[in-house]
Amino acid sequence: MKKIAHRGISAQAPENTRAAFKKMVALNVEWLETDIDMTSDGELILIHDDKVDRVSNGSGSVNDMTLIELQKLDFGRWFSEAYANERIVTLKWLIDFINHYQFNVNFELKTALKSDKQNAYLTSVCQALRQVSSKVKIIVSSFDMTLLQKFHVLMPGIQLGVLIEAQLPDNIVEIAKNIGATYVHPDVTFLTKEQTHKLIDNHLQVNVWTVNDMIVAEKLEKWRVEAIFTDFPEVKAI
Repeated sequence: MKKIAHRGISAQAPENTRAAFKKMVALNVEWLETDIDMTSDGELILIHDDKVDRVSNGSGSVNDMTLIELQKLDFGRWFSEAYANERIVTLKWLIDFINHYQFNVNFELKTALKSDKQNAYLTSVCQALRQVSSKVKIIVSSFDMTLLQKFHVLMPGIQLGVLIEAQLPDNIVEIAKNIGATYVHPDVTFLTKEQTHKLIDNHLQVNVWTVNDMIVAEKLEKWRVEAIFTDFPEVKAI
């Protein structure tokens, strides 16, 4: 069972920062997960939330701020003084990083942008992902099925993961297959053994989020889960 570093090594460093990604280099971790959003001036950056409030010393919507405005914020001190002055990470930086170290990536499409702005976001994401080395494996996932469908039209060669929060819908197999997904990414809190086997029997691979408990991880491995997203990918027992 693969272990995917959730927003980098986010138990040891502030999530989605250079520090969190660089900690992977010395560890036996092959996959990372991160979130892509876009600034008001069209730059792709890595952040989970729609707002910067939780993970920086600033406030406001990511989509309403320019890259320069975001680069002035501290994205590390909230986690620890040791990481003061960590800056927002661009997708371009991460692509250079993964191409160099050959890390595989699950990119989550994570934006509040709609209509034309959302289309511009998707176009930019596709342009960026074309710069990823052919040696790097990619999954693109989202909770937004319409967004995934639009992405799939633009880049049909990239494998998709359907993210589901809370209970899996009864028609999850139909949902996944209708958009051409290879993976379903269920919430560990609600996933059952029967659901897992149903997905696998229908030729869908299962990557579960977010798993930080060793006993739970061992159980999921017995269920034949493909991978887990975890804040502790370096822990051998998980």
